[in-house]
This record gives sequence, structure tokens and C-alpha cells, in this order.
Amino acid sequence: MRKAARHITGSLLALLLGSAGCRALQEARQAQQAVSPRAQAEGAVCACPVFDLQQKQLPDLVAFALTNRPSMRACRLAVEDARLALKQIDAAAPLVSATPWTGLSLAGSAGYSAASAHAPLRDLSWDTEGSAAGALSLELLLYDFGRHAAQAREQSEKVVAAELALLDEGFTVFEEVTERFFTLLEKDALFEVALTNEIEFASHLQQAKEKLAAGEGLKYDVMRATYNYTDACEKRVNASNDVSNAGSEMLRVLGIVVSHGDRDKVVWRLRNPLREMRRAFEPTTVTAARVFGVACTNAPRMQVKRAYLRAASAAVDAARADLYPELSLRASLNWTDPLWYWSWGVEAAQSLFSGFRKTTALERATVALRQRDTELDVAEQDLSLEIALAVSERDNARNSFETARASVVQARENLDMAHEQFRVGELDTVDFNTAVNDYTTALGNRVTAFYRGQIAESKLFALAGLKPRFAMGFVYEEDIR
Repeated sequence: MRKAARHITGSLLALLLGSAGCRALQEARQAQQAVSPRAQAEGAVCACPVFDLQQKQLPDLVAFALTNRPSMRACRLAVEDARLALKQIDAAAPLVSATPWTGLSLAGSAGYSAASAHAPLRDLSWDTEGSAAGALSLELLLYDFGRHAAQAREQSEKVVAAELALLDEGFTVFEEVTERFFTLLEKDALFEVALTNEIEFASHLQQAKEKLAAGEGLKYDVMRATYNYTDACEKRVNASNDVSNAGSEMLRVLGIVVSHGDRDKVVWRLRNPLREMRRAFEPTTVTAARVFGVACTNAPRMQVKRAYLRAASAAVDAARADLYPELSLRASLNWTDPLWYWSWGVEAAQSLFSGFRKTTALERATVALRQRDTELDVAEQDLSLEIALAVSERDNARNSFETARASVVQARENLDMAHEQFRVGELDTVDFNTAVNDYTTALGNRVTAFYRGQIAESKLFALAGLKPRFAMGFVYEEDIR
């Protein structure tokens, strides 16, 4: 009978000790197995999402990036970690709290030992007699003068901060994808500008050679035209390289491994990027003051700062509560074959001297609170500056676009006239070169100003923390040679 009771007691203790951690252990092993090939670089495993983004619009690209960017996954894991930390704090709640039984600590132990009978060394026998023992203890924190409540408030605010940081990272991803999207379109258009420049100088070189062969031109004109054409070819090569680099950056901000991606499967090339320019946002006229008024309370980055400020205030409460004692209740049930006995007691623990560690911790928590308050002021000033710069960039780009449109019309007329004057011998190569450069520069300025304005419009949504209002479409220009 006694042996059966011993086995039952041991089984119960083992069940209590092992059941709680089984699920966590299984999940931990699965996580280790999942990352093991990448950690050991086995087979050069590369995490590249499967994608099919042909003919997709900017909102689709943003949604893809929000799902696949590693930075977004890292922020989601940070939220999960913060929630688990809060759960860990709640597990230590005292009896006098909203969750009275989470502060329960249960521990068990079981053992078996064997020893020989006491005898002189010459009479020592190898025969042994065994005995079993077990214990089950229970500890319950009764009251902690608000320490747990303050720690829970602090961690709750950190959970809020982590969730808002995830939202802020989403706006950052939106801003980066939008900027790279329009930058890629701009580089496509500037490549067409460089190609137009090359075509103009190739035509001029051919015309100069024909005039020299007919005895109507100068050898200097041919040499100068050859130099201009060579320079135009070099600019075209550089523009092509800029397009390639912009495409790689576009793949990166989408969360696609550049070596595994293809730019043409993400952002298709327009047939004539100088005649049609892609638009995603309608022009706005909102002032910097109005955007800042909304952003101060709505921008996720500001809400993160305020959440950390509230967490720092709760940390001060926790440090202050740590100056007071803890009151706990303990009970235990012990068994040593063949006897059972139990004990209980109430304990109040308070350090009489801790080398000013607790008071210093309170002072540091107070300093940290002031630091968080100062960080909020700095964040407001930085946000105000960024909004002012974005509004200024938007207005400047809009004015530059209108100016560049007029310049393109005028430069095209001048270039047409230069072609005719050079043909009849009334214009030299230097002046013709100036006319071509003026025209291509005006084309480039118009494209750059338009896409700069679109990027500035997108930044205002991100800075204010507002959901983007997309208005996909095209802006057409007909004054191209």
C-alpha cells in the first residue's frame, strides 16, 4: 500500500511539473528547426517572397510591401514580445488585484535515496535500504503596495508603443515605396530625355558631315558635332545605369531580393514616359500649420513618444512602490517515507539597508521620465520641420512644373529654328548645341518637377498619419518632338 502511494505521489508531481511547459517547449523546438538551415547557411537558403505584380498599381505595391518587408515582420514580433512580457507580469499579480489567482506559485519535488547501514569500515556491507521523499509547496503574494499594478501599467504602455511603432513602420514603408516608385518613373523619363539628346546630336552630326562633303561646312563643325554626339552617348549610358539602380531600389523596398527580382515584373515601362506621366495623388493646398495640427495627435511616431512617456510615469510608481515591503502567504506539504507533515506561514519581507539602491532606482526613474518628456518636445520640433519642408517641396515642385512646361514649349520652338538656321548656314555648331541642351534640360526639369510633387504629396499623408487617398491616372503632354 505504501509503495503504491509513493508511485501515485511521484506521478502527480511529475505531471504537475511537466504539463505546463510542454506546449512552449514544442513551439520553441519548431522555431529552432525552422531557422536552423538559414543559421547554418545550408544550400544558400534565401527568403524571397513569390510575387506577380505585373500591371499592378501603386496601392497594390504598397500592400505587397506591408506584407513582405522584413522590417514589418520585425515590428510584428516586437508587438508579440511586448504582449508576452505583459502576460509574464500578470502572472505575478498579488492576491489583492483584479486577477487574484495569477500570483499563485506552485512547486513540487520528489526523490529517492538509498544508503547502507551504519557500521565500522571492516564490517561495511554493500546492502542498502532506500527511502522516498516528496514535497508540494504553495506561495501566494498577498499585497505589494501597488508594485505589480505599476509594472503592469508600464508594460501595457509599452505594448501600445509597440503596436503604434508597427503602424509607424507601415507609414514608413508606404513613404519609401511611393518615393522609389516615382523615382523609378522619373529615371525612365530621364533616360528618354538622354535618348532624345543623343538622337538630336546624331542627326546634327550627320547634317554636318553632309555639309562638309558638299563644301558648304567646316571641319570644325564636324569635330564639334562628333564630340557632342559622344557626350550624348555617355549621358545615355549613365541614364540607363540610373534606371537599373532605381529598379533595384524599388525591388528592395518591396521586400524582394534584388537578385531574384525583375523590375519589369513590378513597375512596367511606359511606352512614352515623356508624353504620359503617372499620377497617384491629386494636388493639395493644405498648409503646414494645418498638417502639423493633425499630426501632433494623429501621427504614430508622436503617439509612440506619448506611450513611452506614460510608461516612464508608471515606472516611477513601480520604483516608489519598491520602497515598501511585500506580504506573502506560504504553505507546504512534505512527505518522508513513511511520515507526512505540513506547514504554513505568513511572511513580510523588507530590506532595511540596500546601499541606497532602491532610492537611486527611484531617482533614475524620475530622470528617465524627464528624458521621455524632452524626447516628445524634440519629436514635435522634428515633425514640424519635416512637414514644413514637405509643404515647401510640394509648392516648389508645382511652380517648377508650370515653369518647365512653358520652357519646353519655348525651347522646342528655338530648336526647330536652330535646325533650319544650321541647314542654311546661319548658325554654328556651338549655338546649335545650346539649343539642344536647352530643350532636353527643359524636358528633364518638367519630369523631375512633376514626380517631386507626387513624392511631396505622399509625404504629407505619412507625416500626418492619415490613410493615403490614391487617385491613379496619367498627365499627358503633347509638345514633344
